[in-house]
This record gives sequence, structure tokens and C-alpha cells, in this order.
Amino acid sequence: MQWYIRIVDNMNKWIGKIFCWLMLPLMCVTALEVFMRYVVKRPTIWAWDVNIQIFAAITFLGGGYALLEKSHVTVDVFTINMEERKLAILNLITSLFFFFGMGVLMIGGWEMFKMSWKVKEAMPTIWAPPYYWMKLLVPIGALLLLLQGISDFIKNLYILFAKKQGGSKL
Repeated sequence: MQWYIRIVDNMNKWIGKIFCWLMLPLMCVTALEVFMRYVVKRPTIWAWDVNIQIFAAITFLGGGYALLEKSHVTVDVFTINMEERKLAILNLITSLFFFFGMGVLMIGGWEMFKMSWKVKEAMPTIWAPPYYWMKLLVPIGALLLLLQGISDFIKNLYILFAKKQGGSKL
């Protein structure tokens, strides 16, 4: 199972490091819009839509990387001093809720994308770019999170059984 961990961890690390660079065009488009709106007094009709699309890509495709790097917000007041084996057990139990949530998000996101694609949905703005591709990011992002969650689940199993048997952990 270590091959799975290596593949998924490297894939999410690669995707996260690539998509973090989208912050630069996001900042540039925002700065351009502020300049056009307040200095030139001629706001664009496209900047807000582009910002939403770029941010959607960063948010949805960066979720697996955030989980890999333990960057999601956690309430660790009860677990901060918990021994590693007990924490692994707790993580294994709570993973079931995570897997259920990601499954619902993947299925619901896929249905949402299919409906949007079918009607060729566009953003409800003056510029009105296609909206359906952003909705495709929902099930893709959920899949990346799910794969990373499975990787973390396996890591917790290694911790649990390595500690029981006195072996080295992953």
C-alpha cells in the first residue's frame, strides 16, 4: 500500500504546487480591476468573473494538497497532547464521516456538472462566461480529497499496527 501513498501524495503535492501559482494572475486581475475602476473610472466587465474562476480552481484543486500538508482548520484542543496511536484510532473512526461526505460531494457535484453542461450554463453576469467547467471542479476536487483521505487512512493504519507490533512507522 505504500505505492498508493507515494502516488497520491506526490500527485496532490504536484497539483498543489502548480495551482498555487494561480494566485499571481488572481492578484494581477484584481489590481487591474481596482486601477480601472478607481483611477481610470472605467471598470471592466470581465475581471470579477475571471477572479471567481481562478479562485474556484485554486480552492477545489488545492484541497488534496491542503489535506496532505495538514493545512485545513482543525480544533485540536482535545488531541494536541494525545498519544500517536490514540490519535490514529480517532482519525480512523472520523475518516468514515469524511469518506461519506466526499462521496456525497463527488456524486452531487457530478450531477450538478452534468445539468450545467446539458443547458450550457453561463455565469449570470454581463460578460457571461461558461459556468459548467467550474462545476466540474467540484467532483474533481472531491476526488482529490478522497484519494488523499484514503492515503491518510492507510498512514493511520500503519501507525496503529506498527505501534502495536513494536515496528517502525511509515
